[in-house]
Amino acid sequence: MRESKPARKIVLLGTTGHGKSSCGNTILSEQIFKTESSPESVTAECKSGVAMVGGRTVTVIDTPGIFDTRLEEEVIKSQIIKSIIECAPAVDALVIVLKVGRYTRQERETLDKIVEYCGEEAFKHAVVLFTYGEELDGQTIEEFVQKSTKLQELVDKCGGHCHVIDNKHWNDCHLGYRSNKVQVKNLLDTIDKMVEENGCYTNDLMLNVEEEIQDTMNSMLIVNLSTEEKREVAKKIVLKKYLIRFAGAATGTLIGAFLGIGVAVASVVALLKAAKLKEVVKAIGIAVTAAGTVADKTAVAAAAGGTAAVGTAAVSAVAGAVEAGVAAGAVGATAAAGVAAVEAGVAAGTTGAAVGATAAAAGTVAVETGVAAGAGIGAAAGSGIAAGVVFGAAALAGAIGGGIAGYKAAKDADSVLDAIKISAKVNYENAKEVVKKAERLPSNVYKKLQ
Repeated sequence: MRESKPARKIVLLGTTGHGKSSCGNTILSEQIFKTESSPESVTAECKSGVAMVGGRTVTVIDTPGIFDTRLEEEVIKSQIIKSIIECAPAVDALVIVLKVGRYTRQERETLDKIVEYCGEEAFKHAVVLFTYGEELDGQTIEEFVQKSTKLQELVDKCGGHCHVIDNKHWNDCHLGYRSNKVQVKNLLDTIDKMVEENGCYTNDLMLNVEEEIQDTMNSMLIVNLSTEEKREVAKKIVLKKYLIRFAGAATGTLIGAFLGIGVAVASVVALLKAAKLKEVVKAIGIAVTAAGTVADKTAVAAAAGGTAAVGTAAVSAVAGAVEAGVAAGAVGATAAAGVAAVEAGVAAGTTGAAVGATAAAAGTVAVETGVAAGAGIGAAAGSGIAAGVVFGAAALAGAIGGGIAGYKAAKDADSVLDAIKISAKVNYENAKEVVKKAERLPSNVYKKLQ
């Protein structure tokens, strides 16, 4: 069937007992998600389903009850990671599922958690979908919402976007307000309007996850799989990696990062980059060991003039990375203008880590340059390689150190402006010292290799 409207990907958010999985089945008009009458959460893991709805492809991602305190934290954490992977690189809408009925203290606490964990950007892409519409007893959903201050606050944050379905009683009616078919069409029309006005929902974390998925797909040697099949395999590989990388991350931080809380996104992305950087540094170490062996075997045949030129070029290239890394570490705090003092420090740390990765990459280039020269470079090329690696490490230390210093200084500031001034000053002092040490490194490294 030819699609007449753009495909949509939506994610269902909510808590236990509000009919979230049933909503997914109602939207797709298929029994894809497991449902049953139980006080316990049936959705223990993230799952997605796809179907043609009204002439278009609709993907629904059903998440576990991430706002439900009754689920074990480790279970929620693993499934939040899977949810982030499923949603990458973006989704068209966040659908917050709530039920029509009397709101107990627990339900009101759930509403507070939703407001707490969702960033302002996320609310631009969110819509509230109520279930158990038959309980309205002749009211419209808007009239029901108006009777609760907390519900009205949530709907207002979502731009007034709310709809209602009944997964049990409204399936057979095809016209009028009490029709799931009509309500689902209205829901998708609202999502179309939100996408037109605000685009899709994404953030730095989801984009980093997508990059990891694509890198994994590109590294696969299997050729007899379709692109979609490769993606599914890649997502499983990435999930295993992230379960290890996020072992120490708080569940609340991961939920906040998923739903666009700025500080949470920055900290989780920094954690990912740090893990990647560790892998790069390890790879450099292996390369240096191999390069040293080549240099030893070909020392006798070295051409001194060419050797010196290559060694100097390698050191100069990485020295530039050192200075760039240190400078960026100092600028990191300034880039945090307009946010809280602690956020300034976190942003500085994130920038520092990113620049450190760039410096490490430059070190890798130096290593590859030394190795490629082979017999024509000789022992002195080994000196250039070693210096390049040391310089890369110095750049990393300078950048990250600058970010940490900015963070500590920011905590002692009385205002955002003070935080920026103090952090910049501390980072500048650190930068000068790192550059001095870096300038002395080439001769020190050479002496050790004699």
